Amino acid sequence: MKKILFFDSVAPYEYNFNILDEKGIGASESYLLHIANELKKKFEVEIATQFVKYNHIQKDIVFKKLQKKELSDHYDIIIIQRNPQNVRQLKELYPKAKIFIWLHDFFESSVWTTFNTNDLEYILKNSTLICVSNWHKKNYAINFKLRKIKNSKIEFINFFIPDHNDIKNENIDYDKNKLCFFSAGHKGLEFSVEIFKHLYKFNPKFKLYVGNPTYDQKYDFSKVDGIINLGSIPRSKVLHHQKESLLQLHLNKEYPETFGCVNAEANMVGTPVLCYDLGATREILYNPTEQFVKTNRYRVDNHDITHIVEKVFKWRESHRPEMKLKDSLQKEKVIKKWIEILS
Repeated sequence: MKKILFFDSVAPYEYNFNILDEKGIGASESYLLHIANELKKKFEVEIATQFVKYNHIQKDIVFKKLQKKELSDHYDIIIIQRNPQNVRQLKELYPKAKIFIWLHDFFESSVWTTFNTNDLEYILKNSTLICVSNWHKKNYAINFKLRKIKNSKIEFINFFIPDHNDIKNENIDYDKNKLCFFSAGHKGLEFSVEIFKHLYKFNPKFKLYVGNPTYDQKYDFSKVDGIINLGSIPRSKVLHHQKESLLQLHLNKEYPETFGCVNAEANMVGTPVLCYDLGATREILYNPTEQFVKTNRYRVDNHDITHIVEKVFKWRESHRPEMKLKDSLQKEKVIKKWIEILS
């Protein structure tokens, strides 16, 4: 059985399966755990992060504390989480290992912009990039082309959305006065709150339930009427709130989603997302055009606000579109692609 190491030098906190069940963590970390849990059926899997307090095993996966020296006598496959700066070190420690870099950020917001041509050529010669959507892959490919970098190996694999049939199949009606926002704050929270204030003026029964990952608790809307701050909550509770909601607000107009897990999860439990056509959103949502705010402008003006308010009340008055998980995000299809690329 081949041996895989997930090497994560960038996560800002400890994460493992126990923590995942207790509270909300970022999508990049939670989906690393989900993918590792599936790959262990065909590979021996280890995860190394800087915040592991001691080496231990959960669900037949070894968790190790990150260190600069060798973590094992050998690895067949190393999957670096985000950070291309790890390639040189790991190539020297494990020269026979196949190295992959699992990317989550778009090029312009990442450390890739700081590399010179020689650095880029070394990294791309000694690794294969794995992006999380086709939009994401194109984002890297065009930036390498602009820098006249050739021979880059770039793949893309969507996240799969884990089943949660106990919630998906719950026989409950959504609340016409309940809206939700579940994402990192920089992905549209402030504008979503501004829109909610307009909605609240028309209907003071509206409530906006806001949840953020563990690392992102700087936003305070305690003085805004109608907002309920849930803080960091586990995925099962997020899904329950999404299923109960009329819609999910995700009015992110500045920071492109390379995937958008929380939006796919809302669709999985039948809830539409009110969002902009930005980044990979069109690729991930079920029937996306029904969920988009119709604007081609980067500057949001009163026309956009009017359109959003009208759309919310249209959905509220029994015209809410039916949603489900997009077929390409099913677990079996995603894991099959992982195995094909790693083999």
